[in-house]
Amino acid sequence: INELVNYLNNKNIKPCGVYGIPRGGLIMATLISYKMDIPLLMAPAEGCLIIDDIADSGRSLCHYTENDTQFNKYFIATLFYHNRSIVQPHYTKFEKIDEWIVFPWEEI
Repeated sequence: INELVNYLNNKNIKPCGVYGIPRGGLIMATLISYKMDIPLLMAPAEGCLIIDDIADSGRSLCHYTENDTQFNKYFIATLFYHNRSIVQPHYTKFEKIDEWIVFPWEEI
């Protein structure tokens, strides 16, 4: 979260809010909302940050990237990215290999 916030600040990217893809991105979106003092959005808005835990197949993000114009309406960030994903986020932290990832928020 801190690295993403620093990246956005260094690039002078000021999202109007943050939208977390339900389940995988919601916890990170909440943390970013507090860290950047921006609204946590219940739906994406033009100029917002969209975050998810992983772009594996890319299906959960493809709705926001149907064309170049739509892709540029949002800043998309993920924690992990797999090169087979149909969506390449603007920012990602780690490259995913073929092992299944269980995130801390998935363990109950």
